[in-house]
Amino acid sequence: MTPYLIFLANFAGRIGADPVGRDDARRRAHAELSHSIYHRYDDPWPVRAVRWIEDALGKLFDSAASHSPGGGLGAIAFVAALLALIALAFWRLGPMSRTAHVSVDVLADTTLTAAAHRRRAAAAADRAEWKTAVIEQMRALARDLEQRALLDPRPGRTADELAAEAGRMLPAVRELLTTAANTFDTVVYGDRGATEADYETVRRADESVAAARPVELAPA
Repeated sequence: MTPYLIFLANFAGRIGADPVGRDDARRRAHAELSHSIYHRYDDPWPVRAVRWIEDALGKLFDSAASHSPGGGLGAIAFVAALLALIALAFWRLGPMSRTAHVSVDVLADTTLTAAAHRRRAAAAADRAEWKTAVIEQMRALARDLEQRALLDPRPGRTADELAAEAGRMLPAVRELLTTAANTFDTVVYGDRGATEADYETVRRADESVAAARPVELAPA
């Protein structure tokens, strides 16, 4: 059943019993459609953001062309200047902070062992599929920490959260964990492709974390 059929079934069940007014029906429909199940097939946020920017620039270009004294040439110069300012802002501010990214579940498949994820990573690396290799290696690292009971299994944990939580238990490899999390985020969210060096960074972190021993934490 598609999300929209689910919505219609749920919405009809909620409002069919008692008559409701137009405003109340609109409010209930908005609340129902806000549930994540209806958005699981939506495009990722970077795709939506690019499309929104393209649409906004198109409208801006059309508006500038109809109002600028130079007509089309004036509009082109205006949009070019605007794009130059945006590029300058991105250059000065640097890459977008990872805190603005949508959370990605590092350990998407809890049915696999750390060893299985490592085999997947190695197989992807043999095919030079570096992005898949990085993701699977990071999942191996996360699964290893859970299998050793150093971290409780928790759906939705991000790479940054994993590095922060595991770093308290394994201070000797905290820096490696942070570097691996940064690499993972860059590969998943960044605008460049993964490399063999990215894979090796996460693989070395996984090896070091697997060999590390936890410290006794003081009571809170």
